[in-house]
Amino acid sequence: MLSITQFFLRVLAIVSLSAFSYMACADVLAELESLDSRVNTEIPMPIGEVISKLETRLLNSNFTSLEKTKIAARYVQLKLKLHHTAPDDVMTILESLVSETSDGLIIKLGLARMVGINANYDRSYQMFGEVIQSPAASPTVKAMAIAYLILSYNEGQVFASSVNLLNTLNELVHENNLAYAKALYHYMAADYYHSVKSFDIAFEYYEKSLAEAKSLKEWPLVSDNLYAIGILFRNMGNYDKAITYFEQTIESDTKIDINYAEYIALYGMASTYFRTDNIEEALKLADTVTSHPLTTSFYDSEIYRLKAKALMERGRLSEARVALDQSRSTYDDYRVGEKTTWRAELEKLASQITAKEGDFETAYKEYQTYHNEYLEAKKYEDLELIESANLVYEIQQQKEKTTLLEKENLVISELLKAKEDTQQTQKLFTRWLVIFIVLALVTLVIILILLKKARKTNALYISAKEKAELHSRLKTEFISNISHEIRTPLNAIIGFGQVLTDKLEDRQTKKLTSQIVNSSEMLLQLINDLLDFSKIEAGKLALDYGPYNLRQSIRKLLDIFHAQASNKGLTIKLNIDKNLPKEMIFDELRLKQVLANLISNAIKFSSAGDIEIGIKVKQKDDTHCLFDVWVQDNGIGISKSQQENLFQPFIQAESSTARKYGGSGLGLNICNKLLEQMNSKLQVDSDMGKGARFYFTLELSHSIGDEYIHNQDAAQLITQFQKTRVLLAEDNDINVEVITAMLNSTNLQILRVANGNDAIHKLSQQSFDAILMDIQMPEMDGYEATRVIRHQMNGTLPIIALTANAMQQDIDACLNAGMDDHVSKPIRKEKLLEVLDKYLNA
Repeated sequence: MLSITQFFLRVLAIVSLSAFSYMACADVLAELESLDSRVNTEIPMPIGEVISKLETRLLNSNFTSLEKTKIAARYVQLKLKLHHTAPDDVMTILESLVSETSDGLIIKLGLARMVGINANYDRSYQMFGEVIQSPAASPTVKAMAIAYLILSYNEGQVFASSVNLLNTLNELVHENNLAYAKALYHYMAADYYHSVKSFDIAFEYYEKSLAEAKSLKEWPLVSDNLYAIGILFRNMGNYDKAITYFEQTIESDTKIDINYAEYIALYGMASTYFRTDNIEEALKLADTVTSHPLTTSFYDSEIYRLKAKALMERGRLSEARVALDQSRSTYDDYRVGEKTTWRAELEKLASQITAKEGDFETAYKEYQTYHNEYLEAKKYEDLELIESANLVYEIQQQKEKTTLLEKENLVISELLKAKEDTQQTQKLFTRWLVIFIVLALVTLVIILILLKKARKTNALYISAKEKAELHSRLKTEFISNISHEIRTPLNAIIGFGQVLTDKLEDRQTKKLTSQIVNSSEMLLQLINDLLDFSKIEAGKLALDYGPYNLRQSIRKLLDIFHAQASNKGLTIKLNIDKNLPKEMIFDELRLKQVLANLISNAIKFSSAGDIEIGIKVKQKDDTHCLFDVWVQDNGIGISKSQQENLFQPFIQAESSTARKYGGSGLGLNICNKLLEQMNSKLQVDSDMGKGARFYFTLELSHSIGDEYIHNQDAAQLITQFQKTRVLLAEDNDINVEVITAMLNSTNLQILRVANGNDAIHKLSQQSFDAILMDIQMPEMDGYEATRVIRHQMNGTLPIIALTANAMQQDIDACLNAGMDDHVSKPIRKEKLLEVLDKYLNA
């Protein structure tokens, strides 16, 4: 037992220690207030000096945890203004001080931004989210967290997520009257619109943020805006104005005690000069940028790329190669595993340098690498932009609805209040008379207001409808353009491949050319994913049933994937039930599309083991067969949470996986939609790290009635036609060679013209039995030429459209113009002969 004296001595010691801690912490707070005052009032702003002092105190073991937490909170706030990371030892200290207190959350916010600057985006997004969702976060902390999360999303090219956050940040800023956060909001909004190339809107927001930053004397934000406007004008091609803003950025930097913006301004000037003829000045500035004390990998990789390109164009190939290698290494060290069109451009530059060195074989391989990486990254970035545009439109619609409801509620509240006040102030007969008059007037006002609102609502509805129709049209044109641009070169690859396969006699070579055609057709099918998605959304995708051998279809499909699987050390196993009927009625193209997508995913997400494609008959009678189909792998697996939304459009795994493996997020959705049209559905069983098993059940007919005729090879037998004179209107020489080669084995006489005018002229001189009409031609396109022929010349002559535009509205446009049929590019020989047989042997 303690004596009374001992008890009081211990209490005295505790009180003394607490008082000492309080006094020590009070000293730290007083010093921080003094440093804050200097940063906010002195010019040049001593932000570099203050950061250095705070960093020294963080590394000093004499301070308590509470004191270090106060110091760290102020330290990361200043680092946020400069977009700087901290040294590794300081980062470790900061991580140890994170907590759910106000200061602890500020530290976590600063850490989230720092790891984002280091391109660790997944962890950065997670930490920002934890700060935003914390009950202890003040409105100011939440606003700062949202602002820098938007900036990190834009840097990571995740634009769709930025849109919702911008709306949330705007509301938070105005509800709490946050001046600095408002300037940040305008800067982040400008950065977003800059990222999606809406330059005029971006410039307006930059000017707002610049004015607010100057008013608040937030000189780092002033420099940020001046530099960003310079980059904006550089991207718009106004180089003189860009240089002016970069010079203003350097001048603004004199208001800060460190060369905060000088480095990025010099980078901006160098990158601008590289786009002009002033290459010598650009090269000199490039060396200044890469040797600057504040140099970063993000900017250096771009400077080295521009330097390599300029040196290559001047024939200094060895120096260009060194600069290119430096660009690659700095980028790859900074953004590990990311797939971007910018990174793909480095491979294109490598192929150009190699070609100038004379090594054309290596240059071709490097160009193939660039082409594949660019397509993969471009698809990911474009889809991000599409999704971002959709969200902007939806949020605007929601805001307009909310505003209307608020106005209606305000009017109703005011009317009720007026009614209550009137009832309380009037008495007896006079009061009721006044109430009657007031109510009559109120009723009239309400009617007028409702009429006005009805007109306004109707106008808003018409405007919204026009916007929606415009968005739909732009989306359709975007998809159609992608289809046309990629189908045109594929037409030559598939067409010449088919002709070469028909003419070759060596079986091994013939097998290789067949695989080229099959692989090209699968690439075409991947391109068609976007078209299929659009058709499925519109309910216009119809299945084309016919009699096929499912075993042969799958074996032919696997020929495409064996080499890809072998390169990754994978083995493809085929397990087909012997009881499966030889021939069944189904849409071979769409079923192969489903299986190809599942097999491709299995190879993509597996690094070892087997991939099994299996079919098990469950029930069979004289006319129908019910069977299970599955594709199983030993890959990375899919978590239960991800499985819930796996078959939704544009849904992928988490962002790190999407960047590593790529993909549009459309394939599984399209597969499931196709299976739904076959009265089935796609299902999955999977656990993380244990692979995945995708499966579905089909019931197909295996009796061949009068409605089905087995004519898969019939087109190959058509070589003789009753009518032989064909006019080919096509401006692309390669396409002419493809079509001529396909029809070489027939008795057709082909005469080629290069545009619609020539086609009309030739028809006036000679007679023909049919016309093969391209759509996009110079001078006069296929539509106009067809209309002239139909109305002014031979009204019944068969006209067959040949075009890379394969969407339904394009086919409808051909038929509406007066054409009789449509063959889409890439042209299949069987399809072309089948259509010609329809009109020339009738």
